[in-house]
Amino acid sequence: MITNEGPVSRENRPENAHVVRFYDDDAVLMDEVAGFIAQALQVGGVGLVIATPAHEAELRRQLGKDAGHSAQHLVFLDAQVTLECFMVDGWPDEQAFRRVIRQAAAPAIARGAVLHAFGEMVALLCAEGRYGAAIRLEQMWNALSDEMQFSLFCAYPWQLFPNTELAEQFEQVCAQHSHACTHAPAGRIHDVKGKPLRLVGLERKALTVDAEVARRKDLEQALRQREQELADFVENAAEGLHRVGPDGTILWANKAELQMLGYRWEEYVGHPIADFHVDAPVIEQILETLGAGGTLYDQPARLRCKDGSVKHVLINSNGLFEHGKLRYTRCFTRDATAHHERDEALAQRERMLDELTAANRTKDEFLAMLGHELRNPLSPIVTALQLMRLRGTPGAERERAIIERQVDHLVRLVDDLMDVARATRGQIELKFEHVDIAQPLAKAVEMASLLLEQRGHRMEVDIEPGLRWEGDPMRLAQVVSNLLTNAARYTPHGGRIALRGRSDGPGWLCISVTDNGIGLAEDMLTQVFDLFFQGKRGVDRSEGGLGIGLALVKNIVELHGGVVQARSAGAGQGSEFVVRLPLRSAGASSEPAAALGVAPAFAQRRIMIVDDNVDAAETLGLLLEAHGHVVEVFNDPAAALDAVQRLQPDLAVLDIGLPDMDGCELAVRLRRLLGAHPCRLVALSGYGQEADRERSAAAGFARHLVKPITPDEVARLAGDA
Repeated sequence: MITNEGPVSRENRPENAHVVRFYDDDAVLMDEVAGFIAQALQVGGVGLVIATPAHEAELRRQLGKDAGHSAQHLVFLDAQVTLECFMVDGWPDEQAFRRVIRQAAAPAIARGAVLHAFGEMVALLCAEGRYGAAIRLEQMWNALSDEMQFSLFCAYPWQLFPNTELAEQFEQVCAQHSHACTHAPAGRIHDVKGKPLRLVGLERKALTVDAEVARRKDLEQALRQREQELADFVENAAEGLHRVGPDGTILWANKAELQMLGYRWEEYVGHPIADFHVDAPVIEQILETLGAGGTLYDQPARLRCKDGSVKHVLINSNGLFEHGKLRYTRCFTRDATAHHERDEALAQRERMLDELTAANRTKDEFLAMLGHELRNPLSPIVTALQLMRLRGTPGAERERAIIERQVDHLVRLVDDLMDVARATRGQIELKFEHVDIAQPLAKAVEMASLLLEQRGHRMEVDIEPGLRWEGDPMRLAQVVSNLLTNAARYTPHGGRIALRGRSDGPGWLCISVTDNGIGLAEDMLTQVFDLFFQGKRGVDRSEGGLGIGLALVKNIVELHGGVVQARSAGAGQGSEFVVRLPLRSAGASSEPAAALGVAPAFAQRRIMIVDDNVDAAETLGLLLEAHGHVVEVFNDPAAALDAVQRLQPDLAVLDIGLPDMDGCELAVRLRRLLGAHPCRLVALSGYGQEADRERSAAAGFARHLVKPITPDEVARLAGDA
């Protein structure tokens, strides 16, 4: 209830007042609200405060200065909590609202006392951008006056209406109120007489104008800042920039342009651009293209520097036209001297490679002839030594042993020499043996020991004991010795080199050579295995080598069915070369047939093989038959289904990627036809990801083998059935 006349009797109580206050100072607002609530309390009425926690605390402090008030005279509600009691889907529900307010105003209603209410719920809705809901809530307060008598004080921060875009919402808020308030000197509520809402509107417009003026000042300041930043950007850019007039005169240039060519401003700007181009036809073409409205991208050119040198540059440029006439061209000049030199170096490298290729072809032919010629005298020497051993000629045993060792070494040297030619033709042959892996690795260390000692390196060897391997031990020794030699050459004197050999999962062997040498750049990690590729060398060529060692390593490892990989964290970070080999090389299956004729290690099984690859199916069948099993091979799923009840297999090896019907579907049908007969299913696939294994397991397969399978896997295939 708004008044400046002091206490008002119930008989003289005025009509309900709905007051709005727009504010930007919390302290002023709290003084006004405290005075407004105090008016009701002074006449024995009730004050209802629906406020935010901060405002509630301040009002409690101010109103508590006088004698304490009971809960029946002063009621506090949290604005957000109260709001949530009657909001439905983001919109105020009138019935729920009436229940909430009736309950809060019950003390005043019961006694017919004066009720002054302060509410911030509408401000909370506006703060969330829900102006329509706030206006609806104001309307519901007005409608509530039909059944209750009260005075309501609503407060909105001015910041909720910051611009003209919210003018309509502001007008709608004002339209729901009967009074507007300002702050009186005594801290009491003062009712603006005459046209109060119009004055509030003028105040809002004034605030909006102030905000707009401040915004424009900020924009002007930001624009000036951006202009300064742009000027700084072009003037101090790392790339050369210049502007040229329609007549070809240089109008402006930045620092990078001047520094790149070595001129002062007055020596460059104001002069014809053509004066600085080495090639007159090039600048003529550039100016003609730009004058016609064209754009240049990475246009190569040569510019004359002040010191007489020539810069290779790339020019990007286009023109600014007004009314169809060229005003000026804007040009970006990039120093491409290093790029040009690199291109020249690459072209020279290509010419060198062409020459090396020709020389290499001649070298291969020479080495092949040299190897043949060296073998001619070696053959009778070896034969003579064998004759001496057969005849048992006494005496000179020590000398003969020396000759035999050196002849063996010479034979190996000739073989190594021939490998250079064989590697380029893919003609290296392997001699398979079953050995402890420590044997060839020890041989490799022996072969590289002289260079390791000469370079003063510390050698660490860690070999898993009892690790058996089938392959060519001499070739493996050659592989590892080449890796050790490579590490020794590219590791500074007194470095650390480590050789490790270990098993690496079922059926695999891993050998690694690690050093703390000069390391490898990322782009060299694959090139390093190219024939004749060599890393960076010192002037004294202390690293040595012909650039064929790692290419031979890759060739020999792949012949064994393995892979080799180079790893390095970068230049100066050392290197690691990792060789991964199957414990039994694929080529070992070409051993004499007697190896396949051994008695089966397991009970005889009836085996069905289904694979549309005829050669793969037949060879797998032959290997299993060599182990004593009864095998039938099918290349078509339908034929396998027709024969399954006759064969009654103990084991079925099924290719997953079959035509018409995949292996998983075939497995389901086989299970159905075999009924209670036990048959173990093995999946054979070119895919071995976890998802592929899960799919085959779900289809009932006991194992999932990935092609190609090793001979050891074939031998174990039926034994587990």
